[in-house]
Amino acid sequence: MTADQVRDWGRYLESSPLYLHLIHVVADDDDLLRVLNRVEHTPRPNVLLAGVQYLMMGDPGSDLEAYFPNFIETPLPVTRIDPVFREFVLAHEDELVDIGRTRHTQTNECRRCVALLPGIWETGLDSFHLVDVGTSAGLNLALDHFRYEWDGVEWGPPSSVVLTTALRGALVTPRPLAVLSRTGLDLHPVDAGDPDDRAWLEALIWPEHDDRRRRLRAALEIAASLPIDLVAGDMLDTLGTVLAGLPAGDPAVVLNSFVLNQLRKQDRERVAAIVSDCRSTRDIATVSMEWLDPDAPGAYIEVDEGSGARRIGVAQPHGEWLELYDRP
Repeated sequence: MTADQVRDWGRYLESSPLYLHLIHVVADDDDLLRVLNRVEHTPRPNVLLAGVQYLMMGDPGSDLEAYFPNFIETPLPVTRIDPVFREFVLAHEDELVDIGRTRHTQTNECRRCVALLPGIWETGLDSFHLVDVGTSAGLNLALDHFRYEWDGVEWGPPSSVVLTTALRGALVTPRPLAVLSRTGLDLHPVDAGDPDDRAWLEALIWPEHDDRRRRLRAALEIAASLPIDLVAGDMLDTLGTVLAGLPAGDPAVVLNSFVLNQLRKQDRERVAAIVSDCRSTRDIATVSMEWLDPDAPGAYIEVDEGSGARRIGVAQPHGEWLELYDRP
């Protein structure tokens, strides 16, 4: 990445003043820029900054902690961090490069379920096998174990994870559902019960996002307690096999959220074709939350039971708000 590309990536960092500052520190320093470009996996700035947090979490006591609000109650002014951050990154360059080679950005926000669950209700299915594409640690597969609040409309069991969102447009229409099995597909699945994997997911959360951090910890505990089958590999190779292997005749719901944007158009079409082929032996509904159009107001929620995708709403990427469209 060039210095200008790194600065441009800062447009995603409005909710993290610390990271916004640090990304400009990297862009303005040739040595730090060199380290960034040694990071193999993308987006490189996100992986690098998560790597810094991951190393601090594993070896407490660094001077850098004094500037991070998730490490100290009253952090030092960000304007004084530049030399401390530079020293830390250069001192741990090889470790950060290794993290950037072996770790990936991973889904760690279960609040997207405030949009996915209404999509499931729109399918009309009330008992089904749940398959999550790009599952990471399988947080979305635990969606029926969370408590929900959509501006006064509540659903779900008592839970350590309470998901709230600002609801716009049409009301949600809750109803009971039963998940028959839970299967997550991912190139690099994350074990919700593994302390090191959990630490990496937490390191991916930006320093100022305390609510997300608490929510992640609680959701990981729930996911680790459930019988979730994690399948490693490319979804183009595993999805058809997983769907074909479910008990004969049982319906299935396939979820995807912020996954299809990582695929080429022809591969997105292949995913749809795989699901279509498997509909010959069972009812399959897909519920999608994706932001494929950069000019869209948010991530569109789409449902397809086999007769074509229909858009039922739009949501903020982390589920801070949800707008459901009026039904025709």
